[in-house]
Amino acid sequence: MKMKNEQIPSVIIPADTKVFDYLKEKVGERKTRTEAYCDLLDKSLAGFVSPFLRKQDCELHPNQCHVTVSDLATEWHWHRATVRSFLQTMEEFGLLSRTKFTKSIIITMTVQSVQTDVASNVHQQQAFDIQLREALSEWIVGKATSADVGKICGQAVRQAMTGMTNNDSTRYSDSHVCIAPTHVAGKEEGICHVVLGYIAHAAFQRVLRKSRFNDSSPLVQFFQLELGEEWASFIELSKELAELILGSETENMTVAMSEAREHLESLRSPFLSLAARAQETSD
Repeated sequence: MKMKNEQIPSVIIPADTKVFDYLKEKVGERKTRTEAYCDLLDKSLAGFVSPFLRKQDCELHPNQCHVTVSDLATEWHWHRATVRSFLQTMEEFGLLSRTKFTKSIIITMTVQSVQTDVASNVHQQQAFDIQLREALSEWIVGKATSADVGKICGQAVRQAMTGMTNNDSTRYSDSHVCIAPTHVAGKEEGICHVVLGYIAHAAFQRVLRKSRFNDSSPLVQFFQLELGEEWASFIELSKELAELILGSETENMTVAMSEAREHLESLRSPFLSLAARAQETSD
Protein backbone atom coordinates (compact mmCIF):
# COMPACT_ATOMS: atom_id res chain seq x y z
CA MET A 1 0.00 0.00 0.00
CA LYS A 2 1.44 3.34 -1.01
CA MET A 3 1.89 5.90 1.74
CA LYS A 4 0.52 9.38 1.43
CA ASN A 5 3.05 12.00 0.41
CA GLU A 6 3.26 13.52 3.87
CA GLN A 7 4.15 10.10 5.33
CA ILE A 8 7.14 9.51 3.07
CA PRO A 9 10.23 9.78 5.28
CA SER A 10 13.31 11.80 4.38
CA VAL A 11 16.30 9.72 3.41
CA ILE A 12 19.99 10.35 2.76
CA ILE A 13 21.38 10.03 -0.75
CA PRO A 14 25.15 10.57 -0.86
CA ALA A 15 26.11 11.64 -4.38
CA ASP A 16 28.83 13.60 -6.13
CA THR A 17 29.54 14.55 -9.73
CA LYS A 18 30.90 11.06 -10.45
CA VAL A 19 27.49 9.60 -9.63
CA PHE A 20 25.80 12.04 -11.98
CA ASP A 21 28.31 11.23 -14.72
CA TYR A 22 27.39 7.57 -14.34
CA LEU A 23 23.65 8.32 -14.45
CA LYS A 24 23.85 10.34 -17.64
CA GLU A 25 21.97 8.75 -20.54
CA LYS A 26 22.38 10.09 -24.03
CA VAL A 27 19.07 10.38 -25.86
CA GLY A 28 19.85 11.82 -29.27
CA GLU A 29 21.25 15.33 -29.26
CA ARG A 30 18.78 16.67 -26.70
CA LYS A 31 20.20 16.80 -23.19
CA THR A 32 18.28 15.24 -20.32
CA ARG A 33 17.62 17.25 -17.15
CA THR A 34 20.39 15.35 -15.39
CA GLU A 35 22.81 16.22 -18.18
CA ALA A 36 21.73 19.85 -18.08
CA TYR A 37 22.32 20.01 -14.33
CA CYS A 38 25.75 18.38 -14.72
CA ASP A 39 26.58 20.82 -17.49
CA LEU A 40 25.80 23.74 -15.17
CA LEU A 41 28.00 22.15 -12.49
CA ASP A 42 30.87 21.77 -14.97
CA LYS A 43 30.48 25.35 -16.17
CA SER A 44 30.35 26.82 -12.65
CA LEU A 45 33.39 24.87 -11.44
CA ALA A 46 35.32 26.05 -14.51
CA GLY A 47 34.14 29.66 -14.21
CA PHE A 48 32.65 29.45 -17.70
CA VAL A 49 31.71 32.66 -19.52
CA SER A 50 29.72 32.57 -22.74
CA PRO A 51 31.81 33.71 -25.77
CA PHE A 52 29.29 36.48 -26.42
CA LEU A 53 29.78 37.87 -22.90
CA ARG A 54 33.57 37.78 -22.54
CA LYS A 55 33.94 41.45 -23.43
CA GLN A 56 31.75 42.43 -20.50
CA ASP A 57 33.50 43.49 -17.32
CA CYS A 58 31.95 41.08 -14.83
CA GLU A 59 33.91 39.31 -12.09
CA LEU A 60 32.84 35.78 -11.26
CA HIS A 61 33.10 34.23 -7.82
CA PRO A 62 33.75 30.51 -7.17
CA ASN A 63 31.04 28.14 -8.44
CA GLN A 64 29.61 30.71 -10.86
CA CYS A 65 29.16 30.83 -14.61
CA HIS A 66 27.93 33.62 -16.90
CA VAL A 67 25.58 32.40 -19.64
CA THR A 68 22.63 33.33 -21.78
CA VAL A 69 19.37 31.45 -22.13
CA SER A 70 19.89 31.31 -25.88
CA ASP A 71 23.32 29.68 -25.49
CA LEU A 72 21.96 27.03 -23.13
CA ALA A 73 18.96 26.40 -25.38
CA THR A 74 21.25 25.87 -28.38
CA GLU A 75 23.69 23.67 -26.49
CA TRP A 76 21.03 21.55 -24.79
CA HIS A 77 18.69 21.45 -27.81
CA TRP A 78 15.86 22.84 -25.71
CA HIS A 79 13.37 25.63 -26.24
CA ARG A 80 14.26 28.90 -24.51
CA ALA A 81 11.08 28.65 -22.41
CA THR A 82 12.13 25.16 -21.28
CA VAL A 83 15.52 26.47 -20.18
CA ARG A 84 13.92 29.28 -18.18
CA SER A 85 11.50 26.87 -16.52
CA PHE A 86 14.31 24.43 -15.70
CA LEU A 87 16.48 27.14 -14.10
CA GLN A 88 13.53 28.44 -12.08
CA THR A 89 12.69 24.95 -10.81
CA MET A 90 16.29 24.21 -9.87
CA GLU A 91 16.44 27.52 -8.01
CA GLU A 92 13.29 26.61 -6.10
CA PHE A 93 14.96 23.35 -5.09
CA GLY A 94 17.90 25.34 -3.73
CA LEU A 95 20.40 23.86 -6.19
CA LEU A 96 21.34 27.18 -7.76
CA SER A 97 20.69 30.91 -7.62
CA ARG A 98 20.43 33.40 -10.46
CA THR A 99 21.56 36.98 -10.92
CA LYS A 100 19.66 38.26 -13.93
CA PHE A 101 20.88 40.89 -16.36
CA THR A 102 19.23 42.28 -19.48
CA LYS A 103 20.54 39.58 -21.84
CA SER A 104 22.43 37.17 -19.57
CA ILE A 105 22.43 35.33 -16.24
CA ILE A 106 25.11 34.62 -13.65
CA ILE A 107 24.34 31.23 -12.18
CA THR A 108 25.72 30.28 -8.76
CA MET A 109 25.60 26.55 -8.05
CA THR A 110 24.90 25.38 -4.50
CA VAL A 111 27.95 23.26 -3.69
CA GLN A 112 30.37 22.86 -0.82
CA SER A 113 34.02 22.04 -1.24
CA VAL A 114 35.61 19.17 0.67
CA GLN A 115 38.20 21.55 2.14
CA THR A 116 35.51 23.84 3.53
CA ASP A 117 33.61 20.91 4.98
CA VAL A 118 36.72 19.50 6.67
CA ALA A 119 37.70 22.88 8.11
CA SER A 120 34.18 23.34 9.46
CA ASN A 121 34.23 19.90 11.08
CA VAL A 122 37.61 20.57 12.70
CA HIS A 123 36.39 23.89 14.09
CA GLN A 124 33.23 22.29 15.47
CA GLN A 125 35.23 19.46 17.06
CA GLN A 126 37.58 21.93 18.74
CA ALA A 127 34.69 24.00 20.08
CA PHE A 128 32.98 20.81 21.28
CA ASP A 129 36.12 19.64 23.13
CA ILE A 130 36.76 23.03 24.71
CA GLN A 131 33.19 23.36 25.95
CA LEU A 132 33.22 19.93 27.59
CA ARG A 133 36.70 20.25 29.09
CA GLU A 134 35.96 23.66 30.60
CA ALA A 135 32.69 22.46 32.13
CA LEU A 136 34.24 19.30 33.56
CA SER A 137 37.23 21.25 34.89
CA GLU A 138 34.85 23.37 36.94
CA TRP A 139 33.22 20.19 38.23
CA ILE A 140 36.55 18.60 39.16
CA VAL A 141 37.48 21.50 41.44
CA GLY A 142 33.97 21.72 42.93
CA LYS A 143 32.92 24.99 41.27
CA ALA A 144 30.08 23.37 39.34
CA THR A 145 27.46 20.80 40.32
CA SER A 146 26.76 17.55 38.52
CA ALA A 147 23.40 18.97 37.40
CA ASP A 148 25.06 22.07 35.91
CA VAL A 149 27.62 20.05 33.98
CA GLY A 150 24.98 17.53 32.90
CA LYS A 151 23.01 20.30 31.20
CA ILE A 152 26.14 21.52 29.42
CA CYS A 153 27.00 18.01 28.23
CA GLY A 154 23.49 17.49 26.85
CA GLN A 155 23.61 20.86 25.10
CA ALA A 156 27.03 20.13 23.60
CA VAL A 157 25.83 16.81 22.19
CA ARG A 158 22.73 18.39 20.66
CA GLN A 159 24.80 21.16 19.08
CA ALA A 160 27.28 18.65 17.68
CA MET A 161 24.50 16.56 16.15
CA THR A 162 22.81 19.65 14.68
CA GLY A 163 26.11 20.78 13.18
CA MET A 164 26.75 17.40 11.54
CA THR A 165 23.21 17.24 10.16
CA ASN A 166 23.51 20.72 8.69
CA ASN A 167 26.91 19.94 7.14
CA ASP A 168 25.68 16.73 5.54
CA SER A 169 22.25 17.92 4.43
CA THR A 170 21.50 18.79 0.82
CA ARG A 171 18.24 18.86 -1.11
CA TYR A 172 17.58 17.20 -4.42
CA SER A 173 14.82 17.92 -6.90
CA ASP A 174 12.37 15.39 -5.41
CA SER A 175 10.47 17.23 -2.68
CA HIS A 176 10.18 14.00 -0.68
CA VAL A 177 13.92 13.35 -0.60
CA CYS A 178 16.14 15.21 1.84
CA ILE A 179 19.83 14.45 1.57
CA ALA A 180 20.90 14.02 5.19
CA PRO A 181 23.43 11.62 6.69
CA THR A 182 22.27 8.00 6.82
CA HIS A 183 24.90 7.42 9.50
CA VAL A 184 23.47 10.01 11.93
CA ALA A 185 22.60 7.31 14.46
CA GLY A 186 26.14 5.96 14.35
CA LYS A 187 27.59 9.44 14.74
CA GLU A 188 25.31 10.14 17.71
CA GLU A 189 26.49 6.96 19.40
CA GLY A 190 30.09 7.96 18.71
CA ILE A 191 29.56 11.40 20.25
CA CYS A 192 28.00 9.80 23.34
CA HIS A 193 31.04 7.55 23.71
CA VAL A 194 33.32 10.59 23.58
CA VAL A 195 31.32 12.54 26.17
CA LEU A 196 31.02 9.56 28.50
CA GLY A 197 34.78 9.08 28.22
CA TYR A 198 35.40 12.72 29.18
CA ILE A 199 33.11 12.35 32.18
CA ALA A 200 34.71 9.08 33.32
CA HIS A 201 38.17 10.62 33.11
CA ALA A 202 37.00 13.73 34.98
CA ALA A 203 35.52 11.52 37.70
CA PHE A 204 38.94 9.95 38.30
CA GLN A 205 40.48 13.41 38.44
CA ARG A 206 37.88 14.67 40.91
CA VAL A 207 38.36 11.71 43.26
CA LEU A 208 42.13 11.89 42.90
CA ARG A 209 42.13 15.58 43.74
CA LYS A 210 40.89 14.82 47.26
CA SER A 211 44.17 13.03 47.98
CA ARG A 212 46.46 15.97 47.24
CA PHE A 213 46.92 16.80 50.94
CA ASN A 214 47.85 13.24 51.96
CA ASP A 215 51.36 12.61 53.26
CA SER A 216 53.51 11.38 50.37
CA SER A 217 56.75 11.03 52.37
CA PRO A 218 56.37 7.26 53.06
CA LEU A 219 56.48 6.53 49.33
CA VAL A 220 59.51 8.80 48.88
CA GLN A 221 61.29 6.98 51.70
CA PHE A 222 60.35 3.59 50.23
CA PHE A 223 61.85 4.67 46.91
CA GLN A 224 65.08 5.80 48.56
CA LEU A 225 65.57 3.06 51.15
CA GLU A 226 63.81 -0.05 49.87
CA LEU A 227 64.22 0.41 46.11
CA GLY A 228 67.64 2.02 46.28
CA GLU A 229 66.40 4.88 44.08
CA GLU A 230 66.00 2.56 41.11
CA TRP A 231 63.60 4.31 38.74
CA ALA A 232 62.62 1.19 36.82
CA SER A 233 61.64 -0.53 40.07
CA PHE A 234 59.56 2.47 41.09
CA ILE A 235 57.82 2.46 37.72
CA GLU A 236 56.86 -1.19 38.19
CA LEU A 237 55.70 -0.45 41.75
CA SER A 238 53.59 2.44 40.51
CA LYS A 239 51.92 0.18 37.96
CA GLU A 240 51.07 -2.33 40.69
CA LEU A 241 49.70 0.41 42.94
CA ALA A 242 47.56 1.76 40.11
CA GLU A 243 46.21 -1.74 39.42
CA LEU A 244 45.44 -2.20 43.10
CA ILE A 245 43.59 1.15 43.33
CA LEU A 246 41.61 0.47 40.15
CA GLY A 247 40.73 -3.03 41.32
CA SER A 248 42.53 -4.91 38.55
CA GLU A 249 44.85 -7.88 39.12
CA THR A 250 48.58 -7.19 39.44
CA GLU A 251 50.48 -9.11 36.77
CA ASN A 252 54.10 -9.41 37.96
CA MET A 253 54.53 -8.99 41.69
CA THR A 254 58.11 -8.11 42.62
CA VAL A 255 57.79 -9.78 46.05
CA ALA A 256 55.77 -12.60 47.60
CA MET A 257 51.98 -12.15 47.30
CA SER A 258 51.19 -11.64 51.01
CA GLU A 259 54.04 -9.21 51.50
CA ALA A 260 53.25 -7.40 48.26
CA ARG A 261 49.66 -6.79 49.29
CA GLU A 262 50.72 -5.39 52.63
CA HIS A 263 53.35 -3.12 51.05
CA LEU A 264 50.96 -1.91 48.38
CA GLU A 265 48.16 -1.15 50.83
CA SER A 266 50.50 0.89 53.02
CA LEU A 267 51.67 2.92 50.03
CA ARG A 268 48.23 3.54 48.49
CA SER A 269 47.59 6.89 50.20
CA PRO A 270 51.11 8.34 49.57
CA PHE A 271 50.88 7.22 45.94
CA LEU A 272 47.54 8.99 45.46
CA SER A 273 49.01 12.10 47.06
CA LEU A 274 51.86 12.21 44.56
CA ALA A 275 49.53 11.58 41.63
CA ALA A 276 47.11 14.28 42.78
CA ARG A 277 49.86 16.87 43.16
CA ALA A 278 51.22 16.00 39.73
CA GLN A 279 47.74 16.43 38.26
CA GLU A 280 47.32 19.81 39.94
CA THR A 281 50.67 20.96 38.59
CA SER A 282 49.85 19.85 35.03
CA ASP A 283 46.47 21.62 35.18
